[in-house]
Amino acid sequence: MSPRNRGFVLVNALVLVAALAGIAVLLLGRAEGARARLAETQGAAQIGLYLDAFEALAVTLLAADRAGGAADHLREPWARAEYDVPLDRGRVAGSIRDLQGRFNINWLANVNSPRTWESFHLLLQRLALPSSLGDEIAGFLSPDGPVNTAPYARQNPAIRPVGGPVLLLDQLRGIPALQPRDFDRLQPFLAALPGESTLNVNTAPAEVLQVMIPGLATAVTDRLVQSRTLAPFVSMEDFVDRMVGFGATSGLSEEDLPRFGVGSRWFGAEIAATLEGRERHRTTVFERLPLPGGVRVAYRLDQVP
Repeated sequence: MSPRNRGFVLVNALVLVAALAGIAVLLLGRAEGARARLAETQGAAQIGLYLDAFEALAVTLLAADRAGGAADHLREPWARAEYDVPLDRGRVAGSIRDLQGRFNINWLANVNSPRTWESFHLLLQRLALPSSLGDEIAGFLSPDGPVNTAPYARQNPAIRPVGGPVLLLDQLRGIPALQPRDFDRLQPFLAALPGESTLNVNTAPAEVLQVMIPGLATAVTDRLVQSRTLAPFVSMEDFVDRMVGFGATSGLSEEDLPRFGVGSRWFGAEIAATLEGRERHRTTVFERLPLPGGVRVAYRLDQVP
């Protein structure tokens, strides 16, 4: 073979080797990408199982709580379920709270309940928040929506408020006048529940308890909170008797009593799970149905920080 032909063959061989090497790199890259996607899928599934495990624990605790009677209070196992548990390559943490121990923001959707509107304004005052927020939030929740929709239209993207009850408190973030810092201040005292839900006097914080009962003095509120720590209220009659005994100038009227109770149907859980650097949060709302019903997940919302 002539030198010229040998050179030609060598060049072709080098081109072929380079092409094969390029194909090999491409195949290895695809294989690594597939492996990474598989690992991500498996990791996402496992971290989801961590969140599911805490949900299952919450269902068990809330179902077992029925044996303790109709009253729900902060000394029960579900209320002390502050967990932070290490697991295989990660951990899960969570807590359960009584949503009926909070001011139900959907009460404001009932335009025929001026007492509720007054209570909410008192809560804003107690939390050192502008009273005007009460009008803005009540307008957002009213059946026909806010009267002035121009501020919503100017948002980016624009919002068309439809009015009525909300499913999630985060929906209130769409109110232009409600600043994030004010929402964060309000959130621990609010819940978004069906409008017929009652306030549990065994779990409501002093701030909510006081604004919901007309004329209740701070000293009486504090004594009620201290008293239920030692002996939870077993009925509304028990609550009213202690309230009057601690110096309340008046009890609850027959009109007011249906707004309160000593037990709860709605509970929530805040759960966080981590796995090899991944993190996911979940908010779950549970409904504990009357017997013979059980505890069901009403809805859940997963978020990646």
